[in-house]
Amino acid sequence: MKNLSLILRILAIIAAIAAAGVYFAVQGKLAEKQAQLESSQAATVAVQGELDTANDNISTLESQLNDERAAVAKAKKEIEALQSEMYTTRQELTRTQQQLRDAKQEIETMKDTEEGLRASLLATEQALAEASKEAEIAQLNERINELEDANSSLTSEIESMKALNSARTSSAATPAAASTAGALPTANYTPNTSGPVQTASIGLETTIASISAENGLIVLDTTPELALTPGTEVTLVQDLKALGKVRIISNQDNLAVANILPGAKTRALIPGITVSLLR
Repeated sequence: MKNLSLILRILAIIAAIAAAGVYFAVQGKLAEKQAQLESSQAATVAVQGELDTANDNISTLESQLNDERAAVAKAKKEIEALQSEMYTTRQELTRTQQQLRDAKQEIETMKDTEEGLRASLLATEQALAEASKEAEIAQLNERINELEDANSSLTSEIESMKALNSARTSSAATPAAASTAGALPTANYTPNTSGPVQTASIGLETTIASISAENGLIVLDTTPELALTPGTEVTLVQDLKALGKVRIISNQDNLAVANILPGAKTRALIPGITVSLLR
């Protein structure tokens, strides 16, 4: 029994020692765990702070992202508007280019027409010049014949007057001489039946369209009020100075073609100037 009690005591002591060892071991582990726990808590606090900072950064980034999205949407709208404007501008440019091509074609057509009209006008002027020269030659021949007839009449009248003077000289006081003188022929006289001479007037104006001095032709702009009918003779006046006299030979399409009569100042007759008409 004494051995058993001794063994039990020894076992109790050993158990106490083991319990103390276990206690101290557990206390060390607990302190270590407490330190680890405190370290974990500090790390958790730091991580929480970082998470808060990250959340703030995320909020800021989300705000910036929303702003960027709004800016991108606005830029997209502006790009779409620019694309629409570019498309409209491209269409207008295409229409303008087509209009330019059409205008160029019209200009070429008008140039061809102008050249044809100019050639026709030159041909007409040449034909009119030839016709007017022939008409002037015929008129000059008629005038020469009239002057020859007038010269013959004047010659006969002069002979009659000479005979009258000789008769008056030979028998100035006899009644027979007086009766003879009364029976002698008198000068021929033809009354003017063409009516009163028109009063000269200045006031109506026109513009010289073109002139061909070598052909003796001039083209004037005309209107019905000017009454530039074929055969009309007018004097062209500028600054109260007579530039020359012309005779209208044709009138069509608001243009009057006329012959430049001798004595005209052809150098002063310049296309484009405005002249007054003296009738």
